[in-house]
Amino acid sequence: MRMEKRERIFKGVITLLVLKSIWDGPKHGYLLENEINTKLGEKLSEGEIYSLMKHMEIRGFVRSFTMMENSRMRRYYEITEKGKEFLIKHRHALEVVSPLINEISDFIKEKANFFEGIAKQ
Repeated sequence: MRMEKRERIFKGVITLLVLKSIWDGPKHGYLLENEINTKLGEKLSEGEIYSLMKHMEIRGFVRSFTMMENSRMRRYYEITEKGKEFLIKHRHALEVVSPLINEISDFIKEKANFFEGIAKQ
């Protein structure tokens, strides 16, 4: 599923994952990147998480600060009240969309299997 430029919906999901991840406390960028990569099952492109975090900071969803850790300066991100409101606001949309995404995914799998069967003939 590697894309040159991520789809808008995909970036939206990553944004919600990040906000969920830092809800209970700040995390540094490298840790966030690893968590998101694990959940997605693929590696974000170089600097993609940092670009997203900067955009989220501009929108007021997160704030960042630097802190020394193991003789190394790290940038941490924490969720703001606006970020919490943004995440909570998407609950209903996610509940509505979730079964629809499963329906579309099942449809695509069915059609892909059909076309693969034709190609093998």
